[in-house]
Amino acid sequence: MDKIFFIFSIWIAKFISLTISIFRLGQGSNVPGRFALSLKKDLFQHFKIKNNCKIILITGTNGKSTTCGLLSNILKSTNKKVFYNKSGANLLSGIASTFCHYSNLLGALSYDYIVLEVDEATLPKITREIKANVIAITNLFRDQLDRFGELDTTAKLIESGVNNNKDALIFLNADDPRVAFLNIENKRIYYGIATNVKRHCEEQSDHHDSLVAGSAISKTLGDCRVGANPPPRNDRETLWLSDPEEITTCPSCKAELTFTHKTLAHLGNYHCNNCNLQRPKIDFSVTRFKTDHLTTNFDINFNNSKNNLFLPMIGTFNLYNALCSISIAKTVSNATNLQIQKSFDSYSTVFGRGEKLTVNKKNAWIYLIKNPTGTTEVLKTLCNLPNARFLIAINDNYADGRDVSWLWDARFDYLRNHKKNIFVSGKRSNDIALRLKYANINPEQITINENIISSLNKCSRSMNTNETLYILPTYTVLLELQRQGICKSMPLN
Repeated sequence: MDKIFFIFSIWIAKFISLTISIFRLGQGSNVPGRFALSLKKDLFQHFKIKNNCKIILITGTNGKSTTCGLLSNILKSTNKKVFYNKSGANLLSGIASTFCHYSNLLGALSYDYIVLEVDEATLPKITREIKANVIAITNLFRDQLDRFGELDTTAKLIESGVNNNKDALIFLNADDPRVAFLNIENKRIYYGIATNVKRHCEEQSDHHDSLVAGSAISKTLGDCRVGANPPPRNDRETLWLSDPEEITTCPSCKAELTFTHKTLAHLGNYHCNNCNLQRPKIDFSVTRFKTDHLTTNFDINFNNSKNNLFLPMIGTFNLYNALCSISIAKTVSNATNLQIQKSFDSYSTVFGRGEKLTVNKKNAWIYLIKNPTGTTEVLKTLCNLPNARFLIAINDNYADGRDVSWLWDARFDYLRNHKKNIFVSGKRSNDIALRLKYANINPEQITINENIISSLNKCSRSMNTNETLYILPTYTVLLELQRQGICKSMPLN
């Protein structure tokens, strides 16, 4: 009877997924799994997973979806069977939907690798249900405070999840002190950006062709965060206006950490003057990188070898995503540099994460925003691109996070010198309009329209043919764009 209920729950999930797809009712990424789990609470324990299949979990605040996508593409390039939750549904119901979709009618999963993006609060739940071989933690930033609270709470959730699978190999971002020194006992592999990358940034700071258009390196000593120069400030603003960073105290003695350089927000090379704690030795390190309007070229060192790779994506945040995916792929598979490069070249961006589309015959890109650091990094990367136009759409549904106070910590002042109209939309369109006003953007430049489709149409029709629209939405705005057929759907298969 137990087996019959399990098989029946899979059939129900597959039927619901098919129905949603046929009638275009959405992505079908959570509802099928929710029904399956309601019928069989121990659903995951009954799937027949192929012997020697490696289960890889990716968690953390930013970069989960892109890292999963890049890693899956690399593993597929080695002629292995791989599946991952490409819709980005990373709660227990979404993962259950993915398992039901890819299994056969009897619950068998004949794959070599299972790669799963996992919500930080879901990690303890999923690691009680399945045994992971690899767990990677990308970074920890304030995100959806109404769900997670402060970062110490999120870190403890991740520690609990990892400690459920003590035999799993753990990949940690060495540049993030909270991540690098999680209280876990597992074997660890560290990745990060090498200290000497600062020297390269300084050498290139006068060569705009090798950096993001019009960008430069911050003049702060040891700061090699790549992006646009901050807009001119008056003395009063200088006292408070800076890129969002998390408070970084020593994980051991709680004294303030000293950074010799930073690459993104609070990520970088650090040590404690009080107890001599320092960043762990890096196993996979980026030693050089250049970015232009559309690409990133970088050198990565591991096993005493230097390798050059090309990523058709922009932003230091995507460099970290690529580094994490390479670190895992090189460790668990026999992927060659050529296979990795080909997988990067053929990579199709994940739902809303640097996705290219056409709206009313105008070029557009979508970049999901959801927290202060991620939003700031996107704005720094995009604000000086030539012929750029912006539409910012903010909702406050549960999946977005009800608390939108994070808007005030993001550096929207990077748009201060933008000369064209900025369109704002979504349920909290008035909130983002007010935030832009306080970022010293002329209110006459701000066009408010709560309806995202109407706003998108008006914005695109106001553009010249040589202009590119950058859409910065929260998650449920993305879903609405997908339902309207504007951005591509991310089906489970």
